[in-house]
Amino acid sequence: MARRSSSRSTPSRPPARTQRRGAPQAAPASKPAPRPAARPQAAFRPFESFEATFVGHPEGAGGFLKVPGAPKGPGTDLLVDWRDAHGAIHGDRVVAEICGESWDGRLKARVLEIKGRGEIPLPGTLQQQPWGWRVVPLEPRLAQIIAVPPTDLAEDGELVSVRLDADPDAKQLRGTVVARLGKKTDLKIENRLTAALFNLRTTFPDAVMRELAPFPTSIPEEWVKDREDLRTTLTCTVDPPTAKDFDDAISLEVLPRSEGGGWLLGVHIADVSHYVAEGGPLDEEARLRGTSVYFPDEAIPMIPERLSGDLCSLREGVDRLTMTAWMTLSPDLHVVATRFSESVIHSARRLTYDDVKEACLDRVAAKRADFGEDLCALLDEALVVSRRLTQARLGRGAMNLDTEEAEFLFDEEGRPVDARRYPRHDAHRMIEEFMLLANEAVASFFTRKKIPSIYRIHDEPDPLKLEVFAEVARSFGLLKGSESPSPEHLNAMLAKVKGGPLEAMINNLLLRSLKKAEYSAENIGHSGLALQDYLHFTSPIRRYPDLIVHRLLRKVLQGQTLPTGLQSQLAVLAKGASDCEQKATEAERENRKWKACLLMKGRVGQRFKGRIQGFSAKVVFVTLDAPFVEVGVPMAALGGSFWVDEQRTRATGQRGAVVLSIGDLVDVEITAVDEDLRRVSGWLTEAKVQDGHGKPFAFVPTLAAPAVLREGDLEKPRRGGPQDRGARGKREAAPKGRSGKPGKKAQEPRPKPPKGSVRGTGKRKGR
Repeated sequence: MARRSSSRSTPSRPPARTQRRGAPQAAPASKPAPRPAARPQAAFRPFESFEATFVGHPEGAGGFLKVPGAPKGPGTDLLVDWRDAHGAIHGDRVVAEICGESWDGRLKARVLEIKGRGEIPLPGTLQQQPWGWRVVPLEPRLAQIIAVPPTDLAEDGELVSVRLDADPDAKQLRGTVVARLGKKTDLKIENRLTAALFNLRTTFPDAVMRELAPFPTSIPEEWVKDREDLRTTLTCTVDPPTAKDFDDAISLEVLPRSEGGGWLLGVHIADVSHYVAEGGPLDEEARLRGTSVYFPDEAIPMIPERLSGDLCSLREGVDRLTMTAWMTLSPDLHVVATRFSESVIHSARRLTYDDVKEACLDRVAAKRADFGEDLCALLDEALVVSRRLTQARLGRGAMNLDTEEAEFLFDEEGRPVDARRYPRHDAHRMIEEFMLLANEAVASFFTRKKIPSIYRIHDEPDPLKLEVFAEVARSFGLLKGSESPSPEHLNAMLAKVKGGPLEAMINNLLLRSLKKAEYSAENIGHSGLALQDYLHFTSPIRRYPDLIVHRLLRKVLQGQTLPTGLQSQLAVLAKGASDCEQKATEAERENRKWKACLLMKGRVGQRFKGRIQGFSAKVVFVTLDAPFVEVGVPMAALGGSFWVDEQRTRATGQRGAVVLSIGDLVDVEITAVDEDLRRVSGWLTEAKVQDGHGKPFAFVPTLAAPAVLREGDLEKPRRGGPQDRGARGKREAAPKGRSGKPGKKAQEPRPKPPKGSVRGTGKRKGR
């Protein structure tokens, strides 16, 4: 591989011995040190009043309260019965108090006073009535109709954004139309409605655009003179084919054996902090957005397109400002030295993951010839190093958790035409491993120097939740009775199910058993990666915490004095960034559901093959093979009485004669698509299941009720502790006879198919 050269007088890579003596030595990768016990969560005392936000229930039966600043977890999900809501609607600011517990041990609250309506405009459909104008909200948790004065902004039947009047005592809910969103038939209207539902900022203020105006279109030479010049170093970017912003590039050099061998890895990240002045309009807007939001066919950037897609983006064949993390890896993959610099690069190629796969994994001769010898050598070596890094990461106890994602395909007009599993291979993992290494290196740098920063933390999982997951895994034979849910056993289990029918279910269940990663100024380590020091450094174009880390790193490199009270400032920024990330994740998930509805609404009546991926008390969730979307099948559409086990892995019906399990192959007929609720409904036409003795057979269900989901059907019951388990165990016991005595069976009347149904009663196929 070609050696790296530099025009600077100081070499980018000092001699190996000098570097190892001068730089802090990185300890071999190991598990994080034991952490202090978690601080107790805030407790709510009975009849003590507090302020909260009322969140409505989609079926209108009460709701629950969100308490600002309260930690997430047991005791913070406060239920409100409809009789105790006292007129509160979704989004209201209220004063409430604790008034008892529900049957499963969750705290209940009652509303004492409504302080005011929500201030966020809501999307809805404008309708003209004989008595005036009204807006029907799209938010299913707000069931009330909003009366509005006449408006010139939109016409009857169009989608609008409405701001509620502030008076909570008014008998009629009123508001004012503030913007037109479009028509239901408009292309990409679902993107605008998703942004409105989640109050995403979609336009940049004039002050932001004025701040951008003076920036030159190319890098002036005076910006480069004090930077490490890496324009002659072979660098490249590797991203998805649809990516429009490129914020990371890599370089890799094989070190000679005379210097100890190993590699010099360079991770070069777009220097967004050079353009975004601290405290300016652009910085404030980036802070409020917190992150870019990615829909399948559109992105809402954190910073304007001129920066995210042009000046900061590491595009092929142009000079770009970067922050570089140099990591010297020993032959046994230990990081023996790190160095950071302000730099400038000239990316040689913009590659996609599939490009790398064709050239280096599939060894396509034409693709390798197109890349050239030097670039192929870099990528070949990078793949070797990244595979060994993955082995080392798993060896220290990191979780090897991959979740399946849907990739939507669109026609020329932008309409979704298909959805498939997003393919992942070693090219993806190569970039991920290098980014993980750079993030860890920067975090360790701040920790060694005792400099405050925003860390990416992931607390240890709850032992009870992990054990509940282990019980599920044991029921499927994936864990032995003697095996604990340790990282070693869990990784072995994940490798066992990879590519099989249980992969998606196991990955999702395990993910729900773990705590969420978040941003924090307090470094408690990252449990999922088995690292004591970790932060986000590699994506400042799309994540605000990365931008903060870049600023802090630059100040340290330039010897600037850090501001007083930095720790508390970073704590506030970290909390805001975590909230923005959560909102963006929910918006992206909801938009994908919307895309699935648009894809399937023309396929009502068609049949597809799929696998059962989960259950709620009232719904069987099926993921279709193609297109790769989720369909909800109401339990009532199976015929007879079915009950779900405590772990939500099996449904048993027909007096124990039919057992449906996660992973079972099924045929599904699409019965309805509800765009308002973003739900696709279906019913099973055939399922390969087991009888009560474990013998497989083909089950043909009876359609005993309309196979259309209601929003309330989709409420997945919370799985609690031992008290929850006992209560549910009584409810979900197998049906008894009429006398109520165990073992005495009563003849269950066979349900009649609905009028017009061509389905018969439940039966075994071919018998």
